[in-house]
Amino acid sequence: MPRKVDHDQRRRHIVESLLRITGTQGLDAVSLREVAHEAGVSMGAVQHYFASKDEMLLFALQHWLSLSVHDRFAERVRDRLDREPAGEPAAVLRAIAAEYLPYDAASRAEVQVSIAFLSRAAVAPALATALAPAFAGFIHTLGAVFRNTGWAIDAPAEAQRLAALLDGLRLPVLVGALSHRDALTVVDRHLAQLPAGNAHV
Repeated sequence: MPRKVDHDQRRRHIVESLLRITGTQGLDAVSLREVAHEAGVSMGAVQHYFASKDEMLLFALQHWLSLSVHDRFAERVRDRLDREPAGEPAAVLRAIAAEYLPYDAASRAEVQVSIAFLSRAAVAPALATALAPAFAGFIHTLGAVFRNTGWAIDAPAEAQRLAALLDGLRLPVLVGALSHRDALTVVDRHLAQLPAGNAHV
């Protein structure tokens, strides 16, 4: 009796191959042929599930965003806080910054995927639409942390400023133009300029 094919699993297997290529070589290296080779399937199998490269990229992005990316990020932030002495309210924000910026092979691959899709989204409205909630969610998370500090600040505005700063630092760190440590020094200086000493009681 022929084995029943799990088509959803096959699609996920194909796009996970695409994500591995993107994480190590960038989206320029993604083609139906390369994805088929990485997945160990024929080009015909890839084309059976995806009519075009753009359709495959959108499915890959949606799959990547659904992989509890934010849950894993939050877990890494908690682990970092457990390893480092807590103290000032800025410690949580610094831990978020430290994990948002690439510092090892795994985080570099993750940031490579993120930046690759962000760049593509500039000319692909469907990808931009898929990415928008992720950026909004990150700013919302930063805003919640800022509100919990009790500092006399405009939490939503400061969340947007910090998100913009981190996104501006991400690419230089990824390409080696700025070290992870030096980037965190920039974040520390930014946080030190906030009016934390005038916090509301």
